[in-house]
Amino acid sequence: MIMELPATATAAKLQICQVGTHLYRVHDERFNGNSFNPCRGDKTRFTHLFDEDGACIPTFYAATTLDGAAYETVFRGIPDKFQAVPRQFLDDRKISIVQPNRRLQLVPLFTPELKAWGLDQEKLFAARAEVYNVCRVLAFRCWRDNPEAQGLVWSSVRDSSAHAMLLFGDRLDSNELKIVSSRCVGKDATALNDLERVGVRGGWFISK
Repeated sequence: MIMELPATATAAKLQICQVGTHLYRVHDERFNGNSFNPCRGDKTRFTHLFDEDGACIPTFYAATTLDGAAYETVFRGIPDKFQAVPRQFLDDRKISIVQPNRRLQLVPLFTPELKAWGLDQEKLFAARAEVYNVCRVLAFRCWRDNPEAQGLVWSSVRDSSAHAMLLFGDRLDSNELKIVSSRCVGKDATALNDLERVGVRGGWFISK
């Protein structure tokens, strides 16, 4: 997909995430809830992220609701009446809640900001692999042109009632994100129950 990005991506106004805000994650149980990804594993819409010299910028995905975090990770795509998420695929997942110990400034990627940069929200957040390359370039320019920002924020593609975030690990330390709770889906029935509840909202179910 051909999409012309702005040469610079300086935000007119940064979005604020206040101290103590609960941020939700659904992640690999091998890592702590406040761990940053050092450019390992599969590439996603805004990662992996590298600076001008090719050095990794560690990143951290989160959402403002559990539903948003689950729809961005576990429940993806459009379910049909036969579609389910196998339980065994979730046993090594954790549901974590973290809260920042400092005020975060985030580059907003909402409709007005994207329009100011000449970008179409639907095209930018389309679920197509070729768009991800464009998104990663935009993420880099947002990082480069907003040195005071600790991350990005946008309306979750999978759950528009939530905001999704990507935090920059070179500007924010793990110890500045307090772990409020962390539950392993394979060991804590309440975690599985919460994911089942979230799935029902979008027509998904978890097969046992």
